[in-house]
Amino acid sequence: MSTFRIALANIRYPSSPEESIALAEQAIAQASVERADLICFPECFVPGYRDKGKGVPPADPVFLERAWSAVAAAAARSDVAVILGTERVVDALPVITALVINRDGTVAGFQDKVQLDPSEESTYSPGSGRRVFHAGDVTFGVAICHEGWRYPELLAARCKAID
Repeated sequence: MSTFRIALANIRYPSSPEESIALAEQAIAQASVERADLICFPECFVPGYRDKGKGVPPADPVFLERAWSAVAAAAARSDVAVILGTERVVDALPVITALVINRDGTVAGFQDKVQLDPSEESTYSPGSGRRVFHAGDVTFGVAICHEGWRYPELLAARCKAID
């Protein structure tokens, strides 16, 4: 079995949605220098997690599309797969999601956060369903924050389904 390196983007909170894109691009480039195969970002890193006092503007589908394109281009330039913590707008409502981008910059898909933390229920709409992704020989699913900590049985059931 070959080695598969995963980088965790433990970087500062962006001061603006625009800065979230620039910080993501820099982290992807650094992950490539460190020979990572995949980099994973925090929940809602782009445009920034909506928390008290953070001042994140309302969800903007046009901004998000531009941000995702920039991150996908950075993935392709760096030859690094990306799990981008972001949000998207579904039926006019913001949804917490993870955008999975392949090493060549193509979009593998989204994994929406299905089980919201109670503090998020007034801001976000829950997603539905689970997806499986592939990066080289590695098969994986995505649990977003509260889902993995509060509902570990979700992860165990999904791992059994992949076996």
